[in-house]
Amino acid sequence: MKHKSIHLYFILNCLLIWNLTYSQECNLFLKGKVTDFHDDTFLIGALIQIKGTNFFSQTNLNGEFEIEGICPGRYILNISHPNCKSKTKNINLKENKIFDLKLEHHINELEEIIVSDSRLSRTRKSVQEVLVDISEINSYGSNTLVDALNYIPGASILKTGNSIGKPVIHGMYGSRVGIVTDGFRQYDQQWGPDHAPNVDFDSFETIQLIKGAAALKYGGDTSAGSIILSSKRKVLRDSLFGTSFINLESNGWGGKFGSRLEKNYSSGFYINGNFTGKRYGDFNTPNYILSNTGFKEVDFSIKLGKDLVSKGWNLKYSNYNLEPGILKASHIGNVQDLFFALNSSEPSIIDDFTYNVGAPNQRASHQRLTFKYFRSLKNDVKLDFGYSYQNNKRKEFDIRRGGRTNIPVVDLLLKTHNLMLGFSNIKMENWDFEFGYNGLIQDNFSTPDTGVKRLIPDYIKFENGIYILGSYQESNSFLWEWGLRLDHVFYDAKKYYYTSVWEERNYDVLFNEFETGTNFANQILVNPKFNYLNVSAQTGISKKISDNSEFNISYILSQRAPNPSELFSDGLHHAMAAIEYGNLSINTETSHKFLLSLSKTKPNYNWSLEPFISKTFNYIFIEPTGLKQTIRGAFPVWTYKSTDAFLTGIDLNYSQSIIENLRFDIGASYVYAQDILNSQPLILIPPLNSFQKLKFSPKKSKWTFEISNHISAKQNRFPDSNFIFDYIEDGTIVSKTVDISESPSGFHRFDAIFSLQIRNQKNLTTNLRLIAQNILNSDYRDYLNRMRYYSSELGRNLQIQLNFNY
Repeated sequence: MKHKSIHLYFILNCLLIWNLTYSQECNLFLKGKVTDFHDDTFLIGALIQIKGTNFFSQTNLNGEFEIEGICPGRYILNISHPNCKSKTKNINLKENKIFDLKLEHHINELEEIIVSDSRLSRTRKSVQEVLVDISEINSYGSNTLVDALNYIPGASILKTGNSIGKPVIHGMYGSRVGIVTDGFRQYDQQWGPDHAPNVDFDSFETIQLIKGAAALKYGGDTSAGSIILSSKRKVLRDSLFGTSFINLESNGWGGKFGSRLEKNYSSGFYINGNFTGKRYGDFNTPNYILSNTGFKEVDFSIKLGKDLVSKGWNLKYSNYNLEPGILKASHIGNVQDLFFALNSSEPSIIDDFTYNVGAPNQRASHQRLTFKYFRSLKNDVKLDFGYSYQNNKRKEFDIRRGGRTNIPVVDLLLKTHNLMLGFSNIKMENWDFEFGYNGLIQDNFSTPDTGVKRLIPDYIKFENGIYILGSYQESNSFLWEWGLRLDHVFYDAKKYYYTSVWEERNYDVLFNEFETGTNFANQILVNPKFNYLNVSAQTGISKKISDNSEFNISYILSQRAPNPSELFSDGLHHAMAAIEYGNLSINTETSHKFLLSLSKTKPNYNWSLEPFISKTFNYIFIEPTGLKQTIRGAFPVWTYKSTDAFLTGIDLNYSQSIIENLRFDIGASYVYAQDILNSQPLILIPPLNSFQKLKFSPKKSKWTFEISNHISAKQNRFPDSNFIFDYIEDGTIVSKTVDISESPSGFHRFDAIFSLQIRNQKNLTTNLRLIAQNILNSDYRDYLNRMRYYSSELGRNLQIQLNFNY
């Protein structure tokens, strides 16, 4: 009996010890993120439950979830989300686990969920990115893509008049800013500062601005940054919906109309179409009409495809057509007239208002056909394949003698074939990789029937690039990412030079191998061929300092081959009212850039501070170098040059809820740019600028009111590009200085927006917006507008905007 008691006591103690040990081990956790399968966007409000227990968690704003105090064992994990079919996953929990859960958002008929065991959540954080919804942009009455960037610190606009603009990021523009639409780089005649991007941004739904050349998968030559336009995920259920808008404006007495209709099927098939039309007459400043500045634009697109979780495809055709007028007073007849035009308070030509657009003017059309295919391979690796064909036709017209005004002085046809292949979501423990290839063939034809010397010659461009991207993350609070890209660029051009110019620039010695031996009158035919091998790289870390604070730092190496304008320009650029000369001696531009970012987000306020510093070797720029009299008039001469440049600056953004219904936003940016070799400032760098917004949104009301103020300081740092000319005044030779360097005074501009939801039924929502721009009718000139020499900026503009969602 004693032995039995001892045995029983021993067994009970073992059971107790085992139970205590087991209980002590119920401290495991299960955490991770839930993201969209295709674009890795966070899914908010997803529910993760352990079946048969009371353990559950719901994802936060960052798609994160965490379940603590779990005992080891086998469990069934249930994952659900609104508008998604719930799925389960069997797990064997022996240690702490981090899951990367991927499912397809907005799909009711989801047939699979892909759950990959991982210790990290894939995210890209080490570079500054800004995501803006198109509907928010339209609320400010933006008419062009670059206008849409006005409210993003660090972004500016280089303008030629009122309807032509190019984006400027951290003081850089032109080929240094990449524009990506439908997953492909945009290729039009973007080399000209007067060439607006041929994109209808109303046909997209989001704009993403990436500062710095971090978007290596699209190219390594965008040292300033990239602008990515995209559409949202498709709703894979039987549905038909659309949106239309009407915008009427007082300045220019015009407006725009647009409509978008989309049909989706539960099988994954969808089709949508988009149309946008714009028509404006002559715009006006506070004191006079800007003659010949109206424009018209007609765009449309159609897209169809099939989009599922594991595979899909789409085919899209888009057509963009723009015809803007160029300020008539910017084309001058002689040197003396030019001097007085530059020193006059108003244009030398002011006509009555009209909708007619005559010479000088432009006509640009851009057609694009894209095909994309994706498929999920083994281990959730994603394959992307795509092809894009772009056809860009550009004509520029000038006032010509002999009834030849309708014959363009510039007539360019650019055809681009683009191929891309990529593999992403390649996971190995704490690593995530992506690699791919881009190929490009470009053929530019400059019509010789213009009767004038061709500004840009015929050329063929070949470009091949490969890239690899990677990231390493042990936890959700730290991320290291990197990327490497190699590009080969080849130009093959044919061009006539005046023999005297060829020899004056010493090209007969430097580029003797380009000479073909063919001469025509006083010109020589040459065949320039250039090869460039460029390396681009990016590396950066993102550190979560606390639950609401984050620190990012990244280094970016970018190499850019000169574009055709920088190499080959030779003649009168009519749209710019300037003579431009390229430079065959320009070499590859190499930029080293460091970007930092410190941000904090709280329920009632958030702020970010983003300084940057860069040094660029062989920085390519264009500056005025003199004046030239031609049979078509007197024009400033602008010449492409290169130097070593130092740029640094800072972007600041702050948002605060003053009271529950009142929010204040402020953004500011400053760029310091110096020509190191010539010890002088760089030209066309944005001055210190800022915006402030105050928005009132009454609780439970259907209206909002917002007022904003844009401030731009005077740019005190600019190079001295003035020159002297002589003319006869009262029988005496007089010398005058043509001041084309001095920047205009600083300015501020007030805008206001009133928005009201005037109707809300089951199938129709209508919003009314009343927009007032430049309320005070301020008279000012913008340093970044190359027409500032001849006229002021636009005066007061009142808009009525109606948006219908159905």
